[in-house]
Amino acid sequence: MASRKSFNVSVPQGQPGYDEVAASPFIGDQREDGGDEPSISSSSDQEDSSSDEEKDIQKMVRCQRLPKRCTLRVCLFSCCLGFAVCLVLTMVALLLVGRQLVNLAANRQNVQDRHITPVQFPRYNSCGGCKPGYKSDKELEACTHPCFTLRYVLDWERLAEEAGFKLVFFPSRPGPQGEKPINISAWWLPPPASARDPATAPRVVALHGLASNNNHCGVQASCFLLRQLGYGCLAPSVRDYGFSGPSSHPHTMTWGYDYHLDLLGAWDYAVNDPDGELGGALSDEKVAIMGFSKGALGAANAFAVEPRIPGAWFDSGPYCGLHGMIANSIKRYLGILTPLVTEVVWWGANLASETPIDYYHPLEMLAKCSGPARYVAISQGMFDNVVPVEEGRRAAFLLGGLPECYKLRTYTPPEYCNGATHHQEMWEFADETRTVMCHFFREVFGEPFLPCPPSLPSYQVWQSPSHLPRDTPPISNAFE
Repeated sequence: MASRKSFNVSVPQGQPGYDEVAASPFIGDQREDGGDEPSISSSSDQEDSSSDEEKDIQKMVRCQRLPKRCTLRVCLFSCCLGFAVCLVLTMVALLLVGRQLVNLAANRQNVQDRHITPVQFPRYNSCGGCKPGYKSDKELEACTHPCFTLRYVLDWERLAEEAGFKLVFFPSRPGPQGEKPINISAWWLPPPASARDPATAPRVVALHGLASNNNHCGVQASCFLLRQLGYGCLAPSVRDYGFSGPSSHPHTMTWGYDYHLDLLGAWDYAVNDPDGELGGALSDEKVAIMGFSKGALGAANAFAVEPRIPGAWFDSGPYCGLHGMIANSIKRYLGILTPLVTEVVWWGANLASETPIDYYHPLEMLAKCSGPARYVAISQGMFDNVVPVEEGRRAAFLLGGLPECYKLRTYTPPEYCNGATHHQEMWEFADETRTVMCHFFREVFGEPFLPCPPSLPSYQVWQSPSHLPRDTPPISNAFE
């Protein structure tokens, strides 16, 4: 009868227990720390084949040494799942971006105080790096430096007090799909009597930009220069902003849908003066329009819709609407992915909008013209980092190629001061801008016999191209 083998595992006091011994890679060897390993002794001669107990111990050792590996199928599934989750999250984020671009509440957070009057505005302004709110002369001098001077603000304030202002109301034109007219508010800013009779002076209707009202730096500062030249200025607030009435889309800020109808209502009011607030009616040829940033999109739509408007000044406008603005803003970063990302953001905007967004396309409408030729000025800073310069370049190339319909003037100053690059010319290059405006509107209103006054005060600190603020990028022609 074969002798039965037995194994006795003795573990000296202070040494690892059985489980630790089984897991140790040093079984049967001397430990590195010099201690003796547990001895395994047999009551009979050892055989070559291992017992069941030995096999169990060796199996435990091997299992603990083997790394855990996933199969190819599991790995592929995990990668695909991770990619899908990232893709879904990216899509959701882009859809939310689109929603924010048309969300009215999100685009009213930084609106200027509508109660600030045109007389108060120069001292409360947030132009050129100043913070909104009342400022002393010393504070004004500090915040306007180095873009413009305290004298500019004080003369602006003095002219506003001398010439006065009125808050007027009038109806917009009816909506694109039969919506009722909206009650629109506007500042009437007549020229000072010392410059010209307000009753007979030509008028310019100036429209503000995105998330703003008629207490808009570009509007108010440009109207200051226009009033110095002897022109009246009517500055409306679009629906849902300022003192204007609510729209039919209370949660949506549209782009190319109905804001131009508020501008056209203002133009009708400036022409006809039905309430006798402006000094009397004028002929169509004596009332022009201008718009800033998103207001330039509205002005371009109005100019395309109303052929009686003799001239328009477009400043830094997104003429391709929201869709074009999205694409032109991201293509420098995303390259070939631009169309895909644009469509996702655009889809998000349309899902959230209560109305069509780019209902009117001004460049398409302006291209369908037959004359007679009307006057157009396209102005945009060559370093504009808010509205891509490509927008102004496209509009200039289109209108410049239709001389039978448009007499085009372009103005691309190197606006760059206190980090601002978007329609800053009316205070950074005030003298130059006033001169360009003078020549343009003299042509629009058929007044070539009137010189541009050389005796007006000089405000300009910087001169292009030789003397510009520090860190101004290299100058180039923005529309070439």
